[in-house]
Amino acid sequence: MDVYDAITKRRTVYSFLDKEVNEEIILKLIDSAVKSPTAGGIREYEFIIVTNQNTKREISKISLTPYIDSAPFMVVVICDKSKMDAVFDEEDSETFCVENAALAIENMLLMASSYGLGSAWIATLQQGDIKKLLSIPEKYKVRGIIPLGYAKDEATIKINAPKVDMNRIVHIEKFNNSTD
Repeated sequence: MDVYDAITKRRTVYSFLDKEVNEEIILKLIDSAVKSPTAGGIREYEFIIVTNQNTKREISKISLTPYIDSAPFMVVVICDKSKMDAVFDEEDSETFCVENAALAIENMLLMASSYGLGSAWIATLQQGDIKKLLSIPEKYKVRGIIPLGYAKDEATIKINAPKVDMNRIVHIEKFNNSTD
C-alpha cells in the first residue's frame, strides 16, 4: 500500500476483533513513529505498550472512551519536555513536545493503516489518573493513547473523509489569494 492509500484508508476505530497482532508489526509501528521528523532532532517521546486486559479496561474508563479495551494492545505516547529545555525556551519546549509526539503518532497511525489495522488517537485530559495507573513519572505528559487492532465491524469505524473546499483553505502567494 502506498502512502496516499494508507492516508485515505485510515479510519478511527473504537472496537476491535479478538485477534492478536504480530509482534513484528507492533515493533514496525514504533519504528515508524521514531522515524518522524522532530524539532531540534530531539526525540523526547517514549512509548508504553499495554496488553494487560485490566489495564486496558482502566484506560478505557479513565479516557471516557468505551470499547477501546477490546484492542489487542494500546500504545501510550508520553513525552518529557525537559529534554527540549536545553535547546528551546519553556514555551517552545512545550509546543514542540506536543508537535513531536503528534508527528510520531501520525506515522504510527498511517503504518497501522498500511497493515490493515484499525486505530484511534485518544487525547486525554486525565493526566494524573493515567500517570498513576501506568507509573509514569510526574515530569512526563501523556500525549496520546492509541488502541490498535483489527476493526470489529463497520459500525464502530468513524469515517474521516471530510469534504473540503480547497478554494477556502489554499492561498496562493499570500492570504486570500485563492486558486480560482
